Amino acid sequence: MSVITTLYNCERFITESLDSICSQQGFDDFEWLIYSDSPTDATWSIVEKYKFNCKRPVIRIPSAINIKIPRRRNQAISQASGKYIAIHDGDDISLPDRLKTEVDFLESHNDIFCVGSHAIKIDLAGTQIESMDYPPESPKQNISHLYAKRRNPIIDPTSMFRREDFMEMGGYTLRDEIYTVPDMDLWCRAILNGRQLANIQKPLIKYRVNPDGMTALKQSEMIRSHIIVWKHFCSEYRKKILSEFTRKINK
Repeated sequence: MSVITTLYNCERFITESLDSICSQQGFDDFEWLIYSDSPTDATWSIVEKYKFNCKRPVIRIPSAINIKIPRRRNQAISQASGKYIAIHDGDDISLPDRLKTEVDFLESHNDIFCVGSHAIKIDLAGTQIESMDYPPESPKQNISHLYAKRRNPIIDPTSMFRREDFMEMGGYTLRDEIYTVPDMDLWCRAILNGRQLANIQKPLIKYRVNPDGMTALKQSEMIRSHIIVWKHFCSEYRKKILSEFTRKINK
């Protein structure tokens, strides 16, 4: 299994974030690929000085060029050797049982492409703001949740997915008009390609509300991109259902 972390400006939170992966319980059979996306603060210098106590390799890749999350994640995942890919962001905290819980789930559910979970939303100081008790558990519920409510079927930094399927789908999108929502686009493409998503119904991460993160800085752009992806999904999903219905009645 491979943990993927792509880093921009998160110097205030990076040590606690790194600690949370190094402190995983019951599972240590993973490599960790940490890619810099050319932060302008002290984030990368902290990573270079950090004393990792992981039993498996930790690969730190510096960069002087900012190419944004989708390209950087694709780059990291292309170099990963794990069967599964876990996304871990530098301002979030993975709870101690996250990796074991998600690996166990995928090992026992061969039909699931990606598993996510609920999350605990925290502020800058780490104080809980609210429980993110969504998305739903089953693949069918996830589709309904996305189609009817326009909500992301997987909370991105909770995700763990099958690397082979990810590569077959071409990785994260590089389209400029939706680069702020590469996760939403990936989940929609996965569903349209017949792959299934599921969510463990308990929090496995603490999700940081970071005023310097993309969600805050690019909020308007993310909303527009979200709508573009959702409208395309709804259109293609209706075509898919109609095609399947037509095929059945013509048998």
